[in-house]
Amino acid sequence: MTLLTPAPPAGAQPAPRTHTTPRTFEPPVSRADWENRARQIREQILVSAGLWPMPERAPLRVHRFGRIEHAGYSVEKVLLETWPGFYLGGNLYLPLGQGPGPFPAVLTPHGHWPQGRATDMPEGSIPARCIHFARHGIAAFAYDMVGYGDTYFAGDSSETLRPADFSQRHRAFPDTPETRLWGVNLLGLQLWNSLCALDFLAALPEVDARRIGVTGASGGATQTFLLAAVDDRPAVLGPVCMVSHTMQGGCVCENAPGLRIRFSNLDFAAAAAPRPQILVGATGDWTRTTLEVEGPAVETVYHILGAPERLRYVRFDAGHNYNRASREAVYAWFEHWLLGRPDRPACREEPYTAPPTEELWIGSDPQRPPTALRAEEYVRTRIESRRRQWDRLLPKRREDLAAFTLVGRPLWFHTLQLAPPSGPPRIVFSPLQTLGSERRIRFEIHDGETPDPLEGIYHLPAREVRRNRQKPWLIVLVADPDPTGTDPDTSALLAECLQQGHSVITLSRFTPVPGPSTTPHFHTYNRTALQSRVRDLATVLRSVGRLVPNGTPVRGRLLWGSGRAGLWALLAAPEADAVVADLRKIPLHDPRLLVEPDLFCPGYLAMNGPLTPVLLAAPQPLHLARAGELLPEETVRHLYAELGRRRAFRTSDTPPDPRDIFRWLRGL
Repeated sequence: MTLLTPAPPAGAQPAPRTHTTPRTFEPPVSRADWENRARQIREQILVSAGLWPMPERAPLRVHRFGRIEHAGYSVEKVLLETWPGFYLGGNLYLPLGQGPGPFPAVLTPHGHWPQGRATDMPEGSIPARCIHFARHGIAAFAYDMVGYGDTYFAGDSSETLRPADFSQRHRAFPDTPETRLWGVNLLGLQLWNSLCALDFLAALPEVDARRIGVTGASGGATQTFLLAAVDDRPAVLGPVCMVSHTMQGGCVCENAPGLRIRFSNLDFAAAAAPRPQILVGATGDWTRTTLEVEGPAVETVYHILGAPERLRYVRFDAGHNYNRASREAVYAWFEHWLLGRPDRPACREEPYTAPPTEELWIGSDPQRPPTALRAEEYVRTRIESRRRQWDRLLPKRREDLAAFTLVGRPLWFHTLQLAPPSGPPRIVFSPLQTLGSERRIRFEIHDGETPDPLEGIYHLPAREVRRNRQKPWLIVLVADPDPTGTDPDTSALLAECLQQGHSVITLSRFTPVPGPSTTPHFHTYNRTALQSRVRDLATVLRSVGRLVPNGTPVRGRLLWGSGRAGLWALLAAPEADAVVADLRKIPLHDPRLLVEPDLFCPGYLAMNGPLTPVLLAAPQPLHLARAGELLPEETVRHLYAELGRRRAFRTSDTPPDPRDIFRWLRGL
């Protein structure tokens, strides 16, 4: 008997998606539908940023100094120690001569302007908007992106404040297979800094923490809508020139693995609903269709939440900008919602003079604490922090499992990109074929997201064998492909399963994976081979009710994987009713193996590898064969014992014998 095993699809690989691939937005069908999507958007952002679970936030160490008063406002220098040894630089603008407060406040991330938070030019001015807000009774905090201004790692030409260095320092953040496996990235650090900046503003005695807004342009707009999507405290939003269906952001600080496989900037902006928000577009950049596409798309969410008046979208005849016209539209919107002033299309910006840069930059000010943390040390301490979190999170008692599941299940789901398609997949069957005593039906699963289907074969035992078994298992059988496309061991296993009266599903063609992976930001927009394989298994397991012929009794779904496919089976374990994983002594615990194209998965180590899905699946039956050091077996064994299912977890150093496996399962 010949068994087809998963092999690369025929023909060319599908083209990878990039940050300029046009995206669509699916309007929600109900409030519950949107609330569920908004929750998943928040989870995906935090998982991609390496912030799920959230690292411990130590009390924020704040350094404020160099206060200077101007007409209607004061400005001072601020350093926040957002991570031990790492400092976020910024400027705090406060209203002057308008009473003691507390005042509403605005966070102003600057984006990729050449001089960072000190940029003052016709196309965009950070001091202009901060001065205007302060003069109108709203505090403002302008803070750096990593590498800009006063925010840098030791050794990053850090003593200089030359704007020419900012972009180079910004893009020098470590981006290696190790950092990707551990979920440490520049987007995550900047989102963490934004959360700390929000903490800083909310804790100021001069600020009303219930009235805080966020606005920025370009990369600053990316920071704006990502922050609002993961934190409910921002009360009003103003992303400028970045909410687009044709361009998602081209910098590494806007792209983290997995972030936009399912979602786009339209989803991220909509996640703030129903909080007040103004979207600003420009005719001369990728937001040129704000009035026709992006604004109406986001508006569908505000309508379904009963708050259409809380969204405004405008467009100006300009290039990529946060110019005076754009600012004046944002001023009016923010003053309406933060100060209760009458709604109007614009608020005139009074003449201003930007403070000299020496008033804004901290530089080598003697009051500045030394920056001792190097980028590679930051990565190391983030990894150590994650390991400590896992030590605390791993369930050691029955009562620990609920808390572990709250963290572990979203982490597993979003790391492996397991979301099903928006609609039920279409399944196509071929006529029943009889080959000797075996009956088989070929099937295709079309998910609507990829041009080529997932293909497989449903094998049924001979009728006389089936009659002798009351409730057989449905076995999903996967194995490593080999150059011939066949696997004698798995063929024999298939024959034995059928002889025992069980039905078997084998996969003959997986969903094609885009290539090449050298495309910029590939992992932000495309699944890896490993993610795609595990999702295919999840799709089959979820579709069992539609694959099994009517009236066929099934005891449960047994997922059986061999070789590297044994790892796929472990990673898909929460979708199955029982798992047999034969790793064939492949050293899948070796990090050097995890960077190979067919095994690489961003966030894999941050997820704690297969241990998290295995514990999520407990106490379902699990037989682990020839696994070496892949899993801490005692940890798994202890949890199964705590759950009263000690015999449901087995290990062996030999290939699993199907007769023994079925006796074991019957005994349970």
